[in-house]
Amino acid sequence: MRGWREKETPPPSIKMQKSFLPSPLLFIILSTLQGKNLIHDPYKPECVLRKMPCHPKAICQLDELSSEFYCRCLPGYDGDGISLCQAPAFHITVSDASVCDEMGEQVCLLHVKEPRVTFHVSVSASANRRSPSVIWYKFYTGQSPQFHSYRQRLGSVGDRTLRRRVGNRSRILTLLSIQDDDFYPNLFWAEVRLHALIPKTLGVEAYDLSRFQLLNPSGLRFYFALEGTSIEVGPFLEGDTAVLRLPEYLHLSPSSFVQWIKEPRPLTLLDDQAVIIADEVEKMVISGLTESNFGYVRALVYDFHSEVPGRVLVAERLFLIKKEQTSRVASISDVTKTCEGSRGERSCRCNPGFEGRGVHCVDINECERKTALSCLSEATCTNTYGSYFCRCPRGLEGDGLVRCVDVDECTRGTHKCNQNALCLNTLGSYVCACQSGFIGDGSRCTAKSTWSPWSPWSPCSVTCGIQNQMRIRECTHEESGMRCLGPSADLKGCPNLRPCPTNGGWSVWSPWSVCLETCSGIKKRLRLCDSPPASRGGLPCKGEKEQLGLCHSSHCAVDGAWSLWASWTPCPVSCGLGVVRRSRRCNSPSPEHGGKNCSGHGYEEGTCGFPEALCRFLAEPSESIVPGKLIQ
Repeated sequence: MRGWREKETPPPSIKMQKSFLPSPLLFIILSTLQGKNLIHDPYKPECVLRKMPCHPKAICQLDELSSEFYCRCLPGYDGDGISLCQAPAFHITVSDASVCDEMGEQVCLLHVKEPRVTFHVSVSASANRRSPSVIWYKFYTGQSPQFHSYRQRLGSVGDRTLRRRVGNRSRILTLLSIQDDDFYPNLFWAEVRLHALIPKTLGVEAYDLSRFQLLNPSGLRFYFALEGTSIEVGPFLEGDTAVLRLPEYLHLSPSSFVQWIKEPRPLTLLDDQAVIIADEVEKMVISGLTESNFGYVRALVYDFHSEVPGRVLVAERLFLIKKEQTSRVASISDVTKTCEGSRGERSCRCNPGFEGRGVHCVDINECERKTALSCLSEATCTNTYGSYFCRCPRGLEGDGLVRCVDVDECTRGTHKCNQNALCLNTLGSYVCACQSGFIGDGSRCTAKSTWSPWSPWSPCSVTCGIQNQMRIRECTHEESGMRCLGPSADLKGCPNLRPCPTNGGWSVWSPWSVCLETCSGIKKRLRLCDSPPASRGGLPCKGEKEQLGLCHSSHCAVDGAWSLWASWTPCPVSCGLGVVRRSRRCNSPSPEHGGKNCSGHGYEEGTCGFPEALCRFLAEPSESIVPGKLIQ
């Protein structure tokens, strides 16, 4: 942020970092509680210079894409920023101010002493409107710049932790069990939402609070921040060594990332003088304490959280380095001077690195007076009690006096790149870039969703006509959240297929032809082999293409006709002559409507068998007859 600076006198044994806090999380809180102007308008002179007077409820903004300045209404206000900034219809406030130890504009700070706390909010409307709904969120500060921050919508449904409860139409949030990840700089807030804009589901989403939102609070949102009791260490005198051991107070996992912050006072992480004094160390050793080292030091622990996808703040501890109020009498352990005999001006002299007349010796700040050997331009001169040292900036190593060379983290294997990422060394640092086929920030690389190889074409099951072949493919690595572009199936016609032969098919019968004679004429109908016609070697139609019929009405005379003769009756004798009979009927057709009867007779008789003499002859045996042969 503009106007931030390092503290002038950093702890002696700790390398100062010129990078500031990753997320301007509570600048809004600090600006309100420290009595600063609530409207942060750093570009106001630019808009005035361009004769663009912004509305009192708007600020001058710079469009980074076009590099043009414009007026923008404050959060919650609607309008063009110049002539109109309409106030929001609703305003949310804290109902029970007694729970807050400190109050600011839309901010409540609580020093937690109990394992349970309740927040109360109320909503007022500027017009006669129905009160909107209130949504509660918990905000997780992300480890910048590798990870986003996140917000989690809170409610009675879907809150798996069972540590939070929302009630009274979302006007009250109760933290039933306060955990390490609930403390500042993580936040809770209540937000007014119109009914049409309320999210339908509970969940977690990436959400980075913008500088515009933080520096210009809106009446539609109210923040709550929790602060625990500080851990006192000491008291110490100047020149002593203070050791802060975080593992004594917190369990750290192998994936934990620890950041140490020097604060002038609690809840001022983003104060102008708050600085990062160390990263990735679990123990702080501050040798040669000076006046500026006393006070508050906060340890922030970032790690992967079960409720959010990134690495966020999971715990913090605030240490208070106390200073001894009583002065010590110079003794043999006093490193500021050397005495001979009685301890007076004439018997004591200040040691190198200190100045005075011998009774009282004070440290010489060689870095400010520039009386020390010059540190390299990129190195930092740090004063110590009675001396000083030069420290190369992060990512460089050497004595700081004559040598600061780049550390190749990639070659040494000290980088934190993902196994699927490439490590690219830079001056003083390194960059992680996911390899081809992966996406991510370098510390995490997820395989991109890509199409699998096409399957073989399906076989053709016909030898003529038309048929398609098909092949398919799958979109891999769904966990990346990406979509594969293009179709998942492909079709093509089977090659070298000739048209199939077509057999002929009959058309429907034509209507019967007109009968010229009512009772004795003949009528006719036709059909054609053209539905379809036989082609390419196909078979012609089977059956008759013409049918004939008699023309008669229901009252025409019909002459009778004999049916076929029935079979002869069996012969009634086996030897001798017998009589057999057969018959037929006049019913094919029967005579009707005065038609003629059948002519002839319908009954016949005949003989059967052999004469008796022949039967006896055949019955008598004879030597001249050879069995099986006919007698000529």
